[in-house]
Amino acid sequence: MPTPPTRRAAAQERSLEPPRRLRALAAALLCAAGCRERLESIDLPSIGLPGLDPPGASAPAAPASAAPRAPSAPRAAGTASAAPRAAAPRAAAPATRPECDELPSEEEERRAQLPPLTALGKAVPTEPWAPPPYEVLPGVTLPAKIAAKVEQIDQGYARRTREHLVITSGTRDANRQARAMFTKLRLGEDLLQLYRNKAAVQEIKKAYQANSRKPPEQVVAAMEAVIQDQIDRGIYVSAHLRKGAVDVRNRTMSPKEKRAFLESTAEVGGVLVLEETTPAHYHLQID
Repeated sequence: MPTPPTRRAAAQERSLEPPRRLRALAAALLCAAGCRERLESIDLPSIGLPGLDPPGASAPAAPASAAPRAPSAPRAAGTASAAPRAAAPRAAAPATRPECDELPSEEEERRAQLPPLTALGKAVPTEPWAPPPYEVLPGVTLPAKIAAKVEQIDQGYARRTREHLVITSGTRDANRQARAMFTKLRLGEDLLQLYRNKAAVQEIKKAYQANSRKPPEQVVAAMEAVIQDQIDRGIYVSAHLRKGAVDVRNRTMSPKEKRAFLESTAEVGGVLVLEETTPAHYHLQID
């Protein structure tokens, strides 16, 4: 005897009930775990679940270019969809979540054409700078290596005398030398008596005399050009145009302090000491 149609439909519905319950249970677990973006891969029954809108209730319309999905095509959970997914926007990350902001490597910076940090004008000092214990007169500059050597000499001198050195002159460039010689000439000093290289002095004096009616800065510029040309030819009208020249005041030193200074320079080594009398000072040539 054949089964009535109504009984046959009820039996088919009961046979489908366990898979629907399993799918509903899986959806509920995913929803509780916060994995809402994977709910799309589950064919949900038309039942209400906490925190889940019925399918099609609030989903935005798919883009016009999206390919329609075949409703009967099975798809494994987690497989990427070929068509753009029309899902609700993902919730923002919690405010307490730490950011992953790693610095780029040096190679990445080079590829981005960023210059090294030490090439941005001034190198970053590795240690805080402190003034030297010895005195340096205004306008006197010493290269870093020469200053380190002078500090070693000063340490030995202070250990022997409890006093510190006074540096009256350091390494000069052509402009500083030209300014010094211009000043001496304007004040009437005889440069031929002051400098040993008479031929070099004569060249500089000619530049001074040829431009004497011009403003001082133009006269200095003309003298500077001659001095720089001499340096390029290996001629130094002053020892201070060579790197490593330093003058130390000695007119206030006692004989005992002068002996302590000479002992300190010998202790450091690599220093040639000349005692000048006009004006009185020690001229140091440091390697």
